[in-house]
Amino acid sequence: MDTQKQLETAQYDRLAIADLIQRERNARDAGRWDEMASFYHPESSIEVSWFKGSGAEFVARSRKQAEKVKLQNDGSNRTNFHEMGTSVVDVLGERALAETGCTLHSFFPLDGIPCKLTGFVRLLWRAQKLGDTWMLAGLRCLYVRDYLTACNPNRQPVLDEAELATYRLSYCYVTYNLARLGLEPKNDLPGEDMPVTVTAVREGERAWLQGA
Repeated sequence: MDTQKQLETAQYDRLAIADLIQRERNARDAGRWDEMASFYHPESSIEVSWFKGSGAEFVARSRKQAEKVKLQNDGSNRTNFHEMGTSVVDVLGERALAETGCTLHSFFPLDGIPCKLTGFVRLLWRAQKLGDTWMLAGLRCLYVRDYLTACNPNRQPVLDEAELATYRLSYCYVTYNLARLGLEPKNDLPGEDMPVTVTAVREGERAWLQGA
């Protein structure tokens, strides 16, 4: 393959993977679960704040959690969407890594008071070819910072300060909310407040790209 052809192929691969990432999150936010599942490689591995397992299990649990929250909110949908940045993609043979800046927006009632949770993260994706098709083979999340605000400034939720103090700075309000959904909080996720955890994840992803 000549140099020009190699450059064109690499560019195509990067665009295909970046598009795949955007489509997966779009399907997730819209609740199109079968479409979301179609993007995951059979041997995919997911590890985020509330879940660890395969891509298929991740989709099933996402759907189950969305249905659970809908029931808790008297049948109304909890608004939850991802504001995605541009993906930076590195391709090596039939494997690739991509990193996407992401802002997660969640609107939900906290003790009966409408609130908005905003979380800033870096999403680390694995992509792998299945035949001639790129599919998502993994997802990790690096937590940067988050904050919680009341939708109505005249009605402020009263948070448990003692509980908040036990949570990590990079994702303390995400954890606080997960606890209210009945999910077990984790205190060892990769976050900017503990750089060694971020370094370990990045090194693991590079090792996977190189065939580990």
